Amino acid sequence: MFKRISLVLVLLLFCSEFVWAQRTRAAQEDDRAARRQFEEEQRADEYATSLRRRDWLKDRLILQLGMGTKYPAMGADWFGFGAGVEYITRWHVAGFLSGGFIPPSDDRNHPDDFSLDGGMGWRIGVAYYMFPKSPIHLGFHLSYGTVFFDHKSKPDGFDEIYAEHAAKGEPVGKMPRSIITCLGYEFDMSITYLSDQWYFLQAMVGVYTIGNGLKDGGNTMGRTNNSWEWDLENSTYYSLVSSSDRESKAIPPVGIVFGIGIGFAFEEFFPDDTEVRRRERERGRTVQGQGQFRSTPAGGSGSRPSAPPRRPAPRPAADEYEDY
Repeated sequence: MFKRISLVLVLLLFCSEFVWAQRTRAAQEDDRAARRQFEEEQRADEYATSLRRRDWLKDRLILQLGMGTKYPAMGADWFGFGAGVEYITRWHVAGFLSGGFIPPSDDRNHPDDFSLDGGMGWRIGVAYYMFPKSPIHLGFHLSYGTVFFDHKSKPDGFDEIYAEHAAKGEPVGKMPRSIITCLGYEFDMSITYLSDQWYFLQAMVGVYTIGNGLKDGGNTMGRTNNSWEWDLENSTYYSLVSSSDRESKAIPPVGIVFGIGIGFAFEEFFPDDTEVRRRERERGRTVQGQGQFRSTPAGGSGSRPSAPPRRPAPRPAADEYEDY
């Protein structure tokens, strides 16, 4: 009897060792397979974001907010505020459209006597961006629209209104100075931050041309500079925006402007197969991470619910690693 029991125990011990060995071998195989899959996914991700094929300018749609030039204009003593939309093609040539407003404000030189009228502006143009493999891009912009603004030195009908109130002994009060918006052409250079992230930053400096208005025979070639008027009595031109030197100081026909902008950049439109697979792997890892940190249901036994089985990532095509 004792021998039989001993034999059974030996057989059970042998079988348990065999079962544990099989389980260990299976676990090692699963671990090696998971490691191979992880290394393969890591290599595919490195290739998808490598310098060899990365292009952070390709097919990007950007929604922008800003102040100053391009958003939509800069003025003699204030800025316009606006919004725009821009699309950068795969050839790094972009088209943009922006519009905005010039807010009314007090005259800083005569805050008790005058206020500055507000207005609206717009801009349309094209751009070319360089350095697609770097997050910092140098850009060149050519645009047409509201490129500059200023205000008349005196409100409309100021002399008559002032004389009327002076005769009655009444204060004139605060009067608005009308805005003069100028249409013209502008060339800008920009420094832009744009990577695979969602945010977009841009600083610009440029040169506009609006002509000289009446002094050049009138507004021509789509340019408007309405800061000059003709005085019939003296047969000469007078500036509407200067009160100290009305014969020579109007809105300059050529000037320097600047502005800044921020924006939201969408992911690359029309991605290739390699980028599509990278996004699928990233979404799969995100879903798996959320499943692992799911909280325990209330009233449960305290044991964690089992995570959903991991879906194998799509295997990269055979040509995905070409030239890598």
